[in-house]
Amino acid sequence: MTTRLRASRDYPHDVADFSVALADPEFHRARLDAGGGGEIERHRTTGTPDDGTVEVVVRQPVPTGQVPPAIGRLLTGGLVLRRTERWRLSPERCDGEVEVAVPRAPVRAEGTMSVAAAGVSGCRLAVDVAVTVTIPLAGALVEGAVADGVRSLTRVEHDNITRWLDAHTDRES
Repeated sequence: MTTRLRASRDYPHDVADFSVALADPEFHRARLDAGGGGEIERHRTTGTPDDGTVEVVVRQPVPTGQVPPAIGRLLTGGLVLRRTERWRLSPERCDGEVEVAVPRAPVRAEGTMSVAAAGVSGCRLAVDVAVTVTIPLAGALVEGAVADGVRSLTRVEHDNITRWLDAHTDRES
């Protein structure tokens, strides 16, 4: 079974600011800190935020209370997400793909992301991800729990992204 997760968040910053942020490893560290920690395995950029790409791979532990019981029983040592994002950067629009793997668990997610202009001087981060769990009979229940956990994480990340953009961009008052 597969559960589709679509989410979007608006930011009072333009796409160019978001593109610069995506190219900065500190931005991704700030996102991880919002979700309870983790580490950047790889951050590789080519070109510039005006015309380039970035690939970032992060390992992010999921707090014990957010691990669905059906998955928790399969794991020893906790649940860690390995998220790979690949972005094409531009000051007008950023497009990306995301893959999430859960080592030692039958859970996988993949999808697309975009940052596009929204409103007069803002942008919207949109994510469309398919979550797949290959557990017979309980798969749909676990997918729902994983999707709920991802929604919760994106709310926390949204707050930290906003703080990072506010602190690292010049805005007219």
